[in-house]
Amino acid sequence: MITISQCGYNSIHKTKFSIERKSGVPNYLFLIVKTEAFFDIQNEIILTKPNMIILFDRDTKTHYGSLKENYNNDWIHFDFWDEPSLLESLHIPFNTPIYLPYIHQLSSYTRLLVQEHHTAATNAMQIQDSLMRALLYSLDSEVAKLSGGQVYHKHFRLINDLRNNILSAPHKKWSVRIMADSINMSPSYFQHLYKELFGIPCMQDVIAARLENAKFYLNTTNMSIQSLADFCGYDNALHFMRQFKKQEGLTPTQYRLSSRINNKPR
Repeated sequence: MITISQCGYNSIHKTKFSIERKSGVPNYLFLIVKTEAFFDIQNEIILTKPNMIILFDRDTKTHYGSLKENYNNDWIHFDFWDEPSLLESLHIPFNTPIYLPYIHQLSSYTRLLVQEHHTAATNAMQIQDSLMRALLYSLDSEVAKLSGGQVYHKHFRLINDLRNNILSAPHKKWSVRIMADSINMSPSYFQHLYKELFGIPCMQDVIAARLENAKFYLNTTNMSIQSLADFCGYDNALHFMRQFKKQEGLTPTQYRLSSRINNKPR
C-alpha cells in the first residue's frame, strides 16, 4: 500500500523562502511547482519556470525555494508499505525538473489526496492509495510522451479539453465549424492543429467514437438500428449503416449476430 505522510494542495508562500534538508527525508517527495522557483540540483542552482514537477528520491538532499513572492505548489510525502516501490517499474526520473504542458489532472489528484488525508472516512487509506497510484501512472504516461519526442503545441491543453468533450459525447451534432468556434479558432487552423496533435482528422475522430459506442450498444442491448443510429448522433439510419459497414466490414445487424455467436457460452 502507498502511504501518505504529509501533503498539501495549492500551498502559497506569500514571501520569499528557502527550504533545505541536507539529508533529505526518509520517504519520497513529489512537487508540482506552479510558479517560478529555484532548485539546488547536484550543487547547482537552477531557476525553474511554472508548471514543473519534480520527484525526490528517499534520503536525497533537497534545497529549493522562491526568489519572488506568492510561490505556489502541491506537495506529497509518500512511501510504499509492505510492497516493493512501484517507482522501480516506472520511468519517472528522480531529482530532475520536468516540464509538462498540462498539470491540471495531476494537481486534481493532489487535491483529492489532501481531502482524503484530512478525513477519518471509512477506507480513506485505500482511497489515498488508489489516487496516488493513478497520479504516478498518469505522470509516467506524460513522461513517456516527452521522452518519445512528442512536441506539445501551446494550444494542446485547449484542444485536448475539447477532444475529451467530443469523445465523451460523440452523439452531439459536431461539425468543424462548431468545434473551431468553441475555442475561437478558424476552421482551417483548427483542423490542421487537431490532426497534428492527435494524428487523426477531427471529424474522423468523431465518427470513430460514434461507431465504438454503436458496437457497445449492439453487443449489450436490443435497440433497433434506427434507434441506435439516432442515439449515436446520426441523422438517418442509412448513413449510419454505410459508415459502420465501411469500418467493420459488416452491417450493424450482422455485427450484432456475429458478436453474440462468438460470445455465446460453450
